[in-house]
Amino acid sequence: MALVMLGAVANFLRLGNSVDRILRDNYKSVIAAQTMKEAIERQDSAAGFFLAGQREKARAQFAKYSPIFEQALRTEHDNVTEKGEEKVAASLESGYRQYKTGVTSLLNGEHKTDSVTFYFSTLEPLFVRLKGDAQQVLDINQAAIVRADETAKRDARQGAIIGVVMTLAALGLAIWFARRAINLALTPLMALVQETEQVGAGHLNRQIELRRDDEIGLLARAFNDMTAKLREARKQQDTRLHRAEKMSDAALENLFDPVLVTDATRTLVHLNKAAQGLFGPAQKLSGLPLAQAVAEPKIVSAVERAISSSAVSAEEGAAGLISIQSGDSERIYRLRATPMRDDDTILGAALVLEDVTHLQTLDRLKTEFIGVASHELRTPVTSLLLSAQLLEEGAVGPLSDDQKEVVRAQREDLTRLDALLRDLLDITKLEAGAVPPRFEWVKPRELVESAIRGVSSQANAKGVQLHTFSRDDLPLVRADRGQIGRVLLNLLNNAIRHTPQGGTVELAAQEADEGVMFRVSDTGNGIPAEFLNRIFERFAQVPGATRGGAGLGLPISQTILGAHGGQIRVKSEEGNGSEFSFELEAQG
Repeated sequence: MALVMLGAVANFLRLGNSVDRILRDNYKSVIAAQTMKEAIERQDSAAGFFLAGQREKARAQFAKYSPIFEQALRTEHDNVTEKGEEKVAASLESGYRQYKTGVTSLLNGEHKTDSVTFYFSTLEPLFVRLKGDAQQVLDINQAAIVRADETAKRDARQGAIIGVVMTLAALGLAIWFARRAINLALTPLMALVQETEQVGAGHLNRQIELRRDDEIGLLARAFNDMTAKLREARKQQDTRLHRAEKMSDAALENLFDPVLVTDATRTLVHLNKAAQGLFGPAQKLSGLPLAQAVAEPKIVSAVERAISSSAVSAEEGAAGLISIQSGDSERIYRLRATPMRDDDTILGAALVLEDVTHLQTLDRLKTEFIGVASHELRTPVTSLLLSAQLLEEGAVGPLSDDQKEVVRAQREDLTRLDALLRDLLDITKLEAGAVPPRFEWVKPRELVESAIRGVSSQANAKGVQLHTFSRDDLPLVRADRGQIGRVLLNLLNNAIRHTPQGGTVELAAQEADEGVMFRVSDTGNGIPAEFLNRIFERFAQVPGATRGGAGLGLPISQTILGAHGGQIRVKSEEGNGSEFSFELEAQG
């Protein structure tokens, strides 16, 4: 690099000398020649002004440009550098003396009668000669500048070639020295890199045998210490993993509930002892597609939903239950499929079958008891309600105002009790399947308009606005007209009851992905988040909500939707209203 820099400096100095020589030798002469040409022309113009009668102007212009010419002539005389230039300069000097003497005599009036003849016979030839000599000086120096420029270009080309050659030579030497230095310094590091790659591949028994006391030797010893610690850490980790796997396998195998595990391709990879008691031995079923290993569509569907949606699949109510024959008895299980992830990758799904047979038995007994009790209580309640009506109407004699108030309160309580008993009987019959839906193809708009007519008086009395949205071109839905109408009435009644005066309740029907969705929304007080999962339980009441029902409307509606193959979904935020929705199967 030093040689390259020295060569570049030398070339730069040569080019600088060439330019300096042009400026020193020729540029002054060029400027002087151009000045002399311009000055002699102005002096000749002064003679012309004199002949035209403008004598003062002529004398002033001659006095101005004569010194300029003489100064330029002296510059040229002192800067003669080219061959033949000295002779021309001498000619300029002698010619100008004659010309100046002639112009001076003309301007002083010494040729009064023949001034014009004197000018054209003497002064004009001298002017032409002087101008030609100045132009010759200019041409000589311009030619010299051109030659110097060519020389400078040649020097520049030669300098560039020399610079390129020296640069290439220096680059070659630099590369050779660099490669040699790198090979000498980094050969141990290359060995270290290779050993590190082996360690990265899992071969932790690698060692670097390098006896050096420099930084590379320290690095080699640190590498050996690191591999020793990694071997010890792997040993401990393998022990922990083995223990954890054994504990996990033991816990899974001895779990009371049946468990099925599939990979992302829906292939059965594991089932515990409880699951083997239901479906068969693991040796026979492992590795088979889940649909082939387990002939239960609900199980296959739950696993499919868990894997495709990457979310837990656990339906509520009867949709999430499955009956499986186990020996001589039939067991009822609740399905819960959970996706297994590795960061953002779905590895498969684990399905747990929770045995709820005893809970279903208790629920059935409770339902039967409620049904029997409701049936038995309806007769005396109806009789008491009739008696209260007779008393209120005065059929057994006139009553005082206080007695009428008591009878009126009894009648209201008996009316609510009668409605409660009817709801209890209805939900008992629905859950027992005693009132199956009578399916028909119904227009969604008819269901919407019928439900709105049923609650319009209640909404008007409370000052709540009702809005509907339903297009005529919606597809027909498969439904029991009466039961779905009851669902819509329950949802609308709840919405009106929990919406303050001046609020809005909307019933809409719109096309959805799998059918037609019905949606009831309000601008009421909303439901606290902690109660959203309990509102479909029997007799559930949200604290602080407007009273008016027994808490059976939503359970009855959910049971009806379950018989239609759907369920009610709710979205609510406290203080911002609620929205209940469900879907029905559409035609075509």
